[in-house]
Amino acid sequence: MTLLSEEQKKKLQNLFSEQKFSELELEIEAISDFKTRSPFLANLLGVAKLKKESKTEQDWVDARNLFLDSYQKAPNYDDALCNYAHVSVVLRDYAHAFRELLKRKEKNYNPKINEALARIYFFEGEIDKEVDLFKENEKNDHLTATTASHLLVSMNYSSNFDQNDYLNYCKKIDKKFSFSEKELNKLNRSGLNNELTIAFISPDFKEHSVYYFLKSTLKSFKDRKIKILAFNLRKKNELDEKSYELKEEFDEWIDLSELNDLQAANLIIDKKVSILIDIAGHFARNRFRILKYKPSPVQISWMGFVNTTGIKEIDYLIADNNLIPKKEEHLYTEKILRLPKIWNCHSGFNENLNICESPLLKNNFLTFGCFNNSTKISEKCIIVWSKILSKIKNSKIVIKAQSEDSEIAHKKIIDKFKLNNIDENRIIVKKYQKERTDHLKMYELIDISLDTFPYPGVTTSFESIWMGVPVLTMKGFNFVSRCGESININLDMKEFLAENEEDYILKAVEFSKNPKKIIEIRKTLRDRALNSPLFDKKMFGKEFCELIENTWKNYNKK
Repeated sequence: MTLLSEEQKKKLQNLFSEQKFSELELEIEAISDFKTRSPFLANLLGVAKLKKESKTEQDWVDARNLFLDSYQKAPNYDDALCNYAHVSVVLRDYAHAFRELLKRKEKNYNPKINEALARIYFFEGEIDKEVDLFKENEKNDHLTATTASHLLVSMNYSSNFDQNDYLNYCKKIDKKFSFSEKELNKLNRSGLNNELTIAFISPDFKEHSVYYFLKSTLKSFKDRKIKILAFNLRKKNELDEKSYELKEEFDEWIDLSELNDLQAANLIIDKKVSILIDIAGHFARNRFRILKYKPSPVQISWMGFVNTTGIKEIDYLIADNNLIPKKEEHLYTEKILRLPKIWNCHSGFNENLNICESPLLKNNFLTFGCFNNSTKISEKCIIVWSKILSKIKNSKIVIKAQSEDSEIAHKKIIDKFKLNNIDENRIIVKKYQKERTDHLKMYELIDISLDTFPYPGVTTSFESIWMGVPVLTMKGFNFVSRCGESININLDMKEFLAENEEDYILKAVEFSKNPKKIIEIRKTLRDRALNSPLFDKKMFGKEFCELIENTWKNYNKK
């Protein structure tokens, strides 16, 4: 094994701490070779290959081999195994890594092993197994800010928790990541301007669902001459065309990706933000600890995350009358602000796509579909959908991936249908479509969209409806599980809103007996949607801006 001098160790340490990963890669390769490289050096070289800015697909393959080599040379080196597993998932070849993680899990508890296993379970759609691993980490006080967010996000996909269970975990996590008085004293507190300044903070100012619900709302603020800022959490090299479109709508665009949480909070304070609107919640790449510093006097959660964040420094959560009844407000840490119709509004589609005729006309059978994120396709969904397919002769279902990651779960989904006695030939699996037009055209394959539960679709429901495909959804028990309910109520499509699982099945069967109705709905659904609150950008913008302005007025009355 390669032995390092003190001088070499110091040089490697400096290159790593200075984030000079390309130089670190060259240095390790110069002082060692694959055969004699120590487990530590092999793992470090793999990390360097993945952390450098100009990495290629081959770098991912090489890094995987390095992590495996490190682990095989030192079978107790859990960091190397976890890195090997992470890259294996990215490369879609993780069966061996998964087996090795399970072996290590049996031998002893290690929070990093749990995290690596949880990542695989998440992508396979085994949400409850993932949640159990994070709960074990929480019990042992080993949650990081990132894994704490993963736990809360995943609880929303599970049928095994009610809102009170979820709230209790929110409170535990909020307490764990609260700052001491000493830390809060590092903030550069300063007074506000008289001018109302609204800021949005997110890692998703890009080709993302957020873009389609945010863009027209920003225009409404501009029309009212209200100053709006963007605090971008994503690295510049990860931005895209949509990012630059949004950038044009803001008065100022500020990148926070290279700043730590304290630095970011102080910068927000310096910008004298009146109201900070978080549109990430606990989803990937969030920076909820910035909000824990309370850099703005009023902080609001909206749109990106459809449940309580549990963060006591977030004052308000924007919902609507269909989502959170008054009697349930105590189950949310934020005060509830209600929009009069719907909690968010789609900015519209630029794609020039006509509504095609219903596929059942040529198929002579009903085709259901679900284009939601595969993690939303719960065990209960598959059981209910299997019963529908069993009751409706020749019917089929199209499952389409929302992302390349979602494709991982497809085999598991098919296996679960087979366990419910549904022939594989009745499950049509479609891959992720990168081009938006190609994605939307996929709706031409289906007659009715089957919504997921307890986490229904939002963006996919708007898409489906715009393409003339009605969405069968179910009533829920909290904000997130009622999103489909609010969409269909605002669309005046209550006949596609089921009371429970039994009613969901019954409605699907009844629709299959009335093909003329499905054909007619398809012809008129887009026009109905465009004349509803779902796409009424002007009215929504007015109502949203008034809600924000009134919230600021109420703050100033205190």
